[in-house]
Amino acid sequence: MAAMQALYYTPASKLNSFVSQQLQSCREWKEEVLQVVQTVEQFLRHERFYGEEELDREVRVLKVVKVGSLGNGTVLRSTREVELVAFLSCFRSFQEEARYHKAILRMMREKVQYCQDLQWLRLGDLRVCKGVPHALAFTIQTKVTMELITVRIIPAYRVLGPSELRITSQLPPEIYVSLIEACGAPGNFSPSFSELQRNFVKYRPTKLKSLLRLVKHWYQQHVENGCPKANLPPIYALELLTIYAWEMGTQKEENFMLDEGFTTVMELLREYKFICIYWTKHYTFQNPVIEDCVRKQFIKKRPIILDPVDPTHNVAEGYRWDIVAQRARQCLKQDCCYNNREPVPSWEVKFS
Repeated sequence: MAAMQALYYTPASKLNSFVSQQLQSCREWKEEVLQVVQTVEQFLRHERFYGEEELDREVRVLKVVKVGSLGNGTVLRSTREVELVAFLSCFRSFQEEARYHKAILRMMREKVQYCQDLQWLRLGDLRVCKGVPHALAFTIQTKVTMELITVRIIPAYRVLGPSELRITSQLPPEIYVSLIEACGAPGNFSPSFSELQRNFVKYRPTKLKSLLRLVKHWYQQHVENGCPKANLPPIYALELLTIYAWEMGTQKEENFMLDEGFTTVMELLREYKFICIYWTKHYTFQNPVIEDCVRKQFIKKRPIILDPVDPTHNVAEGYRWDIVAQRARQCLKQDCCYNNREPVPSWEVKFS
């Protein structure tokens, strides 16, 4: 039975096996994908970008970071997308990033188009795709299985140095003050904090990553696939919601019941109009500028899921959560949320 059909026919007691057998990526496939990604990373690190009149300086890539599911360790077997953040030397502030972002994408596009190493990987569908923020996207093929992989590259300002990345608690408040004062569209500057976003998920217990894979699989197969044109929430919003459910529902217990966690997430999605989630790991309310920014977020329409590393970004804002809630209600009626004809109990989690 195909994985997209199997979830709703899998009893709750079998969800652990479902994740390990059908969702977890095999080592060989992962190594093959990482091999082609390495080719892209090498191109970025060794290339120099010139040619735009409005940007009169050499542009070098300072660092390349794998983000998304491949970077945080929750990749699904069905995943065919890779996201990279390229930190560039030409961005010296958030304002400069906003000013030169489109110019950089044009320069990158031209260089990628003529890269011989990428041509050998059957480079195709090269384009600048709109989003928050805009990114350069293209497809390449893996060398052995010849599978098409979509790569997205997002240029970003490197605001965090090695010392900030070693910090496990609050960042210096001036970093967030400069972010807030830059007045960018919500989420536009989040890639500058992508390493912290990745680490927020990456260093979680193995069992929680299984729950994240299960939720993402459900979302891809039973929400996104059925509504390809709808403005649906990003997968990152569901990852954060799932982590919150685990933290609040189990007090960060590493050995929990997967079916209970999955049912809890579905119930939270069903009641999305009451969700208000935030963390104070990297920023607090002690600075008045940060406090004012966050409190303005709190008075907005629910759901609210603040990015734990970017207080300007409610990752839940402006999407069709009503569709997600409707699909969650359907899911709660399926075998995956029942054991011996009894509904799986959920964790006690505060909605806001």
